[in-house]
Amino acid sequence: MIVPNTFAEDLRRAWDAELDGRVGTFSLVLAPPSGEPVTRDPDLPHYAASTVKSAVLCALLADRSAGLPAASGSVVVHDDFESAAGGSFRLLQSDDQDDETWARLGTEVDLMQLAGAMITTSSNIAMDLLVERLGFDSVRRFLAAAGLDRSLRLDRLIGDTGAQAAGITNTVTAAGLAALIGGLADGTLLGHEDADAALAILARQQHRGMIPAGLPAGTWSASKGGWVPGVNHDVALVRATSAPPYVLAVCTTHNLDPAAGTDLVARLSAITWEHWNRCHG
Repeated sequence: MIVPNTFAEDLRRAWDAELDGRVGTFSLVLAPPSGEPVTRDPDLPHYAASTVKSAVLCALLADRSAGLPAASGSVVVHDDFESAAGGSFRLLQSDDQDDETWARLGTEVDLMQLAGAMITTSSNIAMDLLVERLGFDSVRRFLAAAGLDRSLRLDRLIGDTGAQAAGITNTVTAAGLAALIGGLADGTLLGHEDADAALAILARQQHRGMIPAGLPAGTWSASKGGWVPGVNHDVALVRATSAPPYVLAVCTTHNLDPAAGTDLVARLSAITWEHWNRCHG
């Protein structure tokens, strides 16, 4: 659905009214089913936080469909990993929110179960186990094939403080996140069965304080956010009952406290929802 230029102008003004005067970097992309997206600084890089986990999910599904052995079966849960800066590091459970997988230390867990935990609870240990099993090259290969290797970068594991201190990091752009979820929605990044599987996992998201919180109760969404102090990002496919679906990506790097950062993304989501539905009657 192609939306009128006046809608894009009105939405940008509404975003700007919420963001002007704030200290930080704020990037947004509203991607309609067809036509030009509405954007605000869409190509600025931000620290990825956990949003990069959605790319790991896609790489896993792509490799499974390709019949690659590393993408099937199970792994033994452990908390020690190779550092991108050399040596090794130990992931801390206190920095994670997935007690169920941590309780399985030393036992085997199916890769798809880890994939679910990586998205729905934003499990750090699940992501590190999956990337270790698949290899960084698997994720990079998927992103390159999707044309997203410049906008979504995975260069270290979560919790790799040695690599972080050495300046090795993971970055995303709002444009890249929107393209990833949009590519799942229209079936261009994965086969339809794998895309549906990815969206079903994303729709079970338990952390719903950002984009989903700005939607009316009961609205269907499939999302993956990321947050650390000074960073709140989220990307979601939103399906309204009275308007076409859309993808919204919001990346915010700021000086706000965590609760205010979360609320800001929810507010931008609510503004977008209001303008989108008003445009479509």
